[in-house]
Amino acid sequence: MANFQTHFNVASFVSAIGAGSLYYSGLVDKPESTLLFIGGIIGGILPDIDSDNSTPTKIMQYLFANLISFFVLFKYIGVYPIINLLLIWIGSFACTLGLFYIFNKLTSHRGMFHSIPAGLIFWFGFSLIFYYIFHYNYLISWFFGMFIFLGYITHLILDEIYSVDLSGARIKKSFGTAFKFFNKDYKTVFIFYTLVIILFSAMPYKEKFLNTLIKFDIITTYHKLLRK
Repeated sequence: MANFQTHFNVASFVSAIGAGSLYYSGLVDKPESTLLFIGGIIGGILPDIDSDNSTPTKIMQYLFANLISFFVLFKYIGVYPIINLLLIWIGSFACTLGLFYIFNKLTSHRGMFHSIPAGLIFWFGFSLIFYYIFHYNYLISWFFGMFIFLGYITHLILDEIYSVDLSGARIKKSFGTAFKFFNKDYKTVFIFYTLVIILFSAMPYKEKFLNTLIKFDIITTYHKLLRK
């Protein structure tokens, strides 16, 4: 599989192209495009969240804990005094790390979290959090989740590419364990697909977002970019 640095760098590259395209198309502004860029990077390292005890995984979990705590804190700035905000941040950080600990105990690496439905769960999950909890507009909420998914898929594809040893002209045993739609754990597969359906059904303004994507003309966008 690809290492942490490779996943981070490639996800950054892909996210930069995607966020830049949306910015030059006029669909998002600069702060929003930066947010989407960060979302793509998060998605690019998210599939390895089920790894146990590796240094990159620990870094990633602390990064997520800080990020989630920041978003929770940002929601209550101006509502509570600073001492309450500090307690909210500490509580959010501790709860997030606690959830990661439980998660690591219940999962195994390269299970269903290395799959397409897992990427969809994170797409819809993050979008719903941004829309209903942090009160972003529907378009940015959809796009942030989509960039999570974009980074996620990039990670899975990279893992599959690294499963092919071109120099030795052989396919490694790990081939097919990353970019997949299901595995032999059919109960888990059922749960994942059920979650995909439930989360998607809760997504706001599905038709409006689809119409936005249909109208998005990437060729015209890059023509505008080349004229600058």
